[in-house]
Amino acid sequence: MTVIFIPLVILAFRKVRRHYHEVVVATTCTECVEPALHRMAPMAVVPMDRWSRVSKQALEFASRISAEIIAIHVEPENHSELLRDDWVRYVEKPFREAGKEPPLLTILPSPYRMVIVPVVKYVLQLSEKYPHRRIVVVIPQLVEDRWYEYFLHNQRGRLLSWALLAQGNKHIYTLSSPCYLSDQK
Repeated sequence: MTVIFIPLVILAFRKVRRHYHEVVVATTCTECVEPALHRMAPMAVVPMDRWSRVSKQALEFASRISAEIIAIHVEPENHSELLRDDWVRYVEKPFREAGKEPPLLTILPSPYRMVIVPVVKYVLQLSEKYPHRRIVVVIPQLVEDRWYEYFLHNQRGRLLSWALLAQGNKHIYTLSSPCYLSDQK
């Protein structure tokens, strides 16, 4: 048994070492940094399920990195009136009072209750529409007090981040906006 096992382990280690070497070769850079000559802020996209402290914090963070913010809400049916009312009260009004253009609220339909696919499609369409613009997707995430509560939340945010990484391009970035529940009590 060990006669077969040891050579297999050695072979596996060689494959892993070769992979790491290939990654180093592929990512080696001999080009200088190109500083931006003009400051073009990225476009910020904030997916949100409802108006909450988590969404508020993500929008505030997005407003610090970009003046152009698009909030995305995926609606399985046409029942987003409450969110629209909250949006006018809690987002549009304060932005207008501060003399700034408020974020755009975009409602995406999803008849099959899928959330990730419509958001990824929308971000990819934005990337095609603005090919020279960077798009930062600010993903709101709730951070619980206890480690075992982690499994109850944030899986959608991680899945969205992974899907954008897998299907995106070099102009699409993801940022996590953690909202600590312990700070809210």
